[in-house]
Amino acid sequence: MEPNNETVDALIVPTDGPKKPSKMFRDLKEGDQPIVPLPPDNMNDISYPQFIEPRCVICTSPFRDLVEHVYLDTGKKNQAVIAFFTEHFDAKLNWMQVNTHMEMHCDFKKISISGLKNYEQREELIAPWIFREHQLALTALLVELDDIRGIDCSRNNEMKLKRAAMVEKLITKIMMLKDARDNQGIYNINIFEILAKLHEQMDTEADKRKIREEIQVLRHKIQQDN
Repeated sequence: MEPNNETVDALIVPTDGPKKPSKMFRDLKEGDQPIVPLPPDNMNDISYPQFIEPRCVICTSPFRDLVEHVYLDTGKKNQAVIAFFTEHFDAKLNWMQVNTHMEMHCDFKKISISGLKNYEQREELIAPWIFREHQLALTALLVELDDIRGIDCSRNNEMKLKRAAMVEKLITKIMMLKDARDNQGIYNINIFEILAKLHEQMDTEADKRKIREEIQVLRHKIQQDN
């Protein structure tokens, strides 16, 4: 006896759809580890204006930079960001959250590449700017700290906690940057500049060649250390 359509349908076991995330993106805390290893961050060397909206779960998240970098690295696709956090953190974002944040709280038209990228393999040009780079970054963090402290949380206790965490995180960054500036920038010695001056003072081509060779050895050693 041939089975009829109803019998065949009854034997078909329904399959589950795509697995839904078990938690919301807003519940992710700083220090939460991914369930799947993260790929390299190809957007780590760029910067652009960022604005803070206290009601935005992405603005107030410790994973804000990662959200934006994934968005840019995948060709500005909201769904790619949603899939990324589902896969790597089992966390749920929706299309409107991502779209609103990217449209309103970032200015990707003003993306700039880290200036130090222009100085790769030209270490002698980097050293004079180390202190100034630290100082500029420190100033930017202090401005950001003032902006966060100015957020009105009088009617939202949860936001008060988030603001306090953001302030604490910024203060930690500021102190680390201040130490880097104070301990490295002021006392930095530009060895390459000194060797270049000696090179110009040498009379014979043989002496100049020795200095050029020493510069190459130092560059090679620095590249290996990095």
